Amino acid sequence: MVSRWTQQLLDEATALMSAHRYRSALERLLVVFDVYPDLPEARQLASALIYAGARTTSEAAPDEQLGTRQLFDTRLNAVFCACEAPGCGVSWVSAHHLLDGHRGGAMISNPMGGCCEDCGVTLCKRHARSAGHGLDCPRCGRQLDHAPAPNGRRQSAQTERLNKRLVHVIVLVEGKKPPSAEFMTGLCESVMPDVFEGSPRITGNHYRKFTADEGRTEAVFHAGAMESAYLTDDYDLRIYPGKQAGRRGRRWVIAKVFENRPKHIDPEHPSAGP
Repeated sequence: MVSRWTQQLLDEATALMSAHRYRSALERLLVVFDVYPDLPEARQLASALIYAGARTTSEAAPDEQLGTRQLFDTRLNAVFCACEAPGCGVSWVSAHHLLDGHRGGAMISNPMGGCCEDCGVTLCKRHARSAGHGLDCPRCGRQLDHAPAPNGRRQSAQTERLNKRLVHVIVLVEGKKPPSAEFMTGLCESVMPDVFEGSPRITGNHYRKFTADEGRTEAVFHAGAMESAYLTDDYDLRIYPGKQAGRRGRRWVIAKVFENRPKHIDPEHPSAGP
């Protein structure tokens, strides 16, 4: 049963979506996902919200449209379908939740992908076999379900969001020079935009040569050297390695330090949460 606290947030999100205030509506939904990441009512509403708010023909004001910063939020991963073809990173929002159980005879024009009920594989339209009636499975030839239940986005351009306050972000780059202000700004915007939602401390430094674990060891060591408490149970330290695009792109590793206590709590069920 949905609590009153949760229902109020869902109702606010619904009202904001009806007013084409999609970004504000998503903010309410993400609070719900922080505490109840598997709530069916929230997933259904999120599907409709993304479908409406991410369209280029949206009636929303520019600051209320949903862009990549909002859509790649890792808390929304479970709402998306993801192609399971090797090496493919395509994901999309299925009409599964939008149809709300009324799928019989529904026609999906120009589907982004689908799922084969025989083979159990989800494929985007690039890796499915095009047919006059839609998409077929390239393995068995059966028509794909064009409105499958989401199988979850496996890749996101952003680092993980937690229901905990972000207090410090440490960026280490490999090489002889520390990261520039331009590099740090670009990394924050594309990989960890949650730094703009609070006021965490942000530190950039360099390390001459990362070890075999992509700099994870150096990041943990650096975090502990800056504040020994970061390595205790009072904090939750998460490490994310990566690399700039291009053959000569620099390797980097991010250490995100969270307070190890919930940021959002359902007052009716204080112990609820992932």
